[in-house]
Amino acid sequence: MLSSRMVDRLLACRPVTPILIGICVGISISLIVTNAGTGSGCIEKSSVFFGDIFDKSHNIESLFTEDSKIVQDENTEDLSDYDPRINLAGKPHSAKKEPQTLIRPRYLSTELGIKEKNFVAVLSSIKQIPSLGLAINETLAHHVNRLAFFVEVVGNDKLDVKTLPIVGFKDSQQGLLTLHTLKYLADKLAVGYSYFFLIKDTTYVDGRKLDNLTKHISITENVYMGLPGTHPTSNPSVCSLDSGILISSSVLLAISPLLESCTEEFAFNSDDEKIGLCIFKALNLTCQSQVQGQTFSTFNLDAHISDIRQLEKIWESQPALSNALTFFHARETSYFFMLNKQTCEVALRNIKNSIQDLESSILRLAPDAPGGHEAVSWPVGYSPPAKQDTRFSVLHWKYFNETHVFFDTENSVVKPWSGPNLEDIQEVISSAVKSVLKESPELKYLRVVSSYKRFDPTRGMDYRLHLLFSDPIKGKITIRMEGCRPISHVDTVPMPYVTESSVVHIVIVLREDDETAPAEKFISSFAKNMMAKSDKSELTLVLLNRDAGNFKALAQTLNAQYKKQGSKISILSSKISSLNRSGMDFIAVDLISSKVEPGTLIFLCNSFTEIYPDVLNRVRINTISGWQLFSPIPFAEYNPEVSFPGLSKTEALNISTNQGFYDIHETQHISFYMADYLNARKTFEMEQPLVKSDRDLQGEFSSPHESILTMFTRMRQLHILRAVEPHLRIRYHERKCETRRCRESFLLSQGTRSQLAQFALDRESPALTE
Repeated sequence: MLSSRMVDRLLACRPVTPILIGICVGISISLIVTNAGTGSGCIEKSSVFFGDIFDKSHNIESLFTEDSKIVQDENTEDLSDYDPRINLAGKPHSAKKEPQTLIRPRYLSTELGIKEKNFVAVLSSIKQIPSLGLAINETLAHHVNRLAFFVEVVGNDKLDVKTLPIVGFKDSQQGLLTLHTLKYLADKLAVGYSYFFLIKDTTYVDGRKLDNLTKHISITENVYMGLPGTHPTSNPSVCSLDSGILISSSVLLAISPLLESCTEEFAFNSDDEKIGLCIFKALNLTCQSQVQGQTFSTFNLDAHISDIRQLEKIWESQPALSNALTFFHARETSYFFMLNKQTCEVALRNIKNSIQDLESSILRLAPDAPGGHEAVSWPVGYSPPAKQDTRFSVLHWKYFNETHVFFDTENSVVKPWSGPNLEDIQEVISSAVKSVLKESPELKYLRVVSSYKRFDPTRGMDYRLHLLFSDPIKGKITIRMEGCRPISHVDTVPMPYVTESSVVHIVIVLREDDETAPAEKFISSFAKNMMAKSDKSELTLVLLNRDAGNFKALAQTLNAQYKKQGSKISILSSKISSLNRSGMDFIAVDLISSKVEPGTLIFLCNSFTEIYPDVLNRVRINTISGWQLFSPIPFAEYNPEVSFPGLSKTEALNISTNQGFYDIHETQHISFYMADYLNARKTFEMEQPLVKSDRDLQGEFSSPHESILTMFTRMRQLHILRAVEPHLRIRYHERKCETRRCRESFLLSQGTRSQLAQFALDRESPALTE
């Protein structure tokens, strides 16, 4: 604050010359006044706040002028009027708008406005869905982002097809299917897709060309594309619905408010004319067959052929056939599959030509590239074989002949080819032989001498073949050939969204007397690691032909102790006449199915398992109802008498090559939803009804499947995920094996080769010394 006393002190320093003077209403500035004379002077520095007392036109020179005027003013003027007054009215200012918390969407595509490319809307009817609808779905659905059928529902019409996406409209006034479809697309899907393709169920669409067409059109342009046809009563050109109409989402949103008025205004026009005239009314846009250099071509089947057998004959003579995007008036399913066959052959031929052009281009440019021709890998254009930096990254070559593979794994010596592996080897050998005979037809193929195969993650499967041929002049000759089955396309499988909030029901089946102690240990571990930590899991012990006394008392004690945590232990006992081990798992799950909901997540284990909470989280994530089941590969302990002879058994089972191995033959550990199990169980329910109580077991339980996992392999709609699980560990135990998998698992669990060799030498050494 500038007081009269402060002004007196400032004026006492003469002569006074202002160095820096400024005026700013309502802000703080500094006045620096120095002595310009040669004698003694003073320097005063003060921060002064000039508030509302100064008018904007007031000049600071009224305070600092010539010496004589200052002396006169000092004696006559009252400076007390210049004391600042602070105006605090309306200060501080409140925020005009309260800050809002930013809510981020779940997906980046939503926040960035990224859309899917193509949505195909098929205008159909309930009668045509089982025939033409299925044909369209088989030939087009895998080429577009989404396809749906739109039908009118009259009365109590019902569909027998449940696998197709169908949208039905029930309206008292018929003939408004196109209006309802466009309204549905605009209200629900316009913000998620860039282009919408409307077709009838008698139109075949080449999905590859549709995808290529929309990829080369900018999404910023209004698109109304198809086969132009002049409207008889007006100038605008409209697109024919028979050949298909491609419209962008911007056009769809523009006509959405006008759809009802357009329908009333053009009530006597056809559906394609209603669409075209409404688009012209909203955007002054007419039908176009060419947009940004892309052409919409179509073919009228009625105008050229009368029988499907003529299609294949005239295909080469009609260039419009191979260039067409759509083929309309396909009134039978045979038209769709024949057209799909022809378009696939054209696409395959174009791909081969493109590959040959690329190979020629690479070889032509190779001399100018680093390394020259020697740097070009075979096959031309594919990744070269991976280089092994250390001995641990060396890729293993498998030695094989036409019937067997040798040293497939470190624990396998010889194994016959079977299934897809046998088909793969037969196809490779056949292709190699045909390639040799094409260049040297005088030769005669005899047999495979020796061959090798190796999987390279960077390029695919490599083969080295030594084939024996008979030459009329040279006799028997061996020709060495190389083959490659490259990885051509890697796709991401879309998976449903799951969370880690599901309750896992762990099921343990006790079969033998020696499983009592491990089961009690498992229950104690479950109480410590799951129940005490409020993990969302429950344990069910299924006792077959056993007394539940000790287990029941232990379960009651733990349930009372951890009642607040929400986890519990249940005991289920049953007496069966059959002791067939392969059917006991089925019996146990059958009995549980009547006591839990279909949406229950089941995790089947055995009593020798050491389980940790991380395993249950992966069970929740990897098990998806109606989509996927999870079968973890556990870490199995070696026989302690072989791996650690003469030493006490270690308390903890650690992940080590000396203590155990990942047992790929162990298939008992599996997680699934009860609804999926019941659907799969129907495959042999006629031979063996579902077991809900002891009375349902009549004689020996018979199952055509070796295990529950084997049963699920017959369900094609379910994915099966098998992966190593370090936190799922199995202690060594004796077992009575009835299947090949069980015997192999038991043999491998005895120890490593070196441990078994040392164990055998230690047993023989006393006899040698004697």
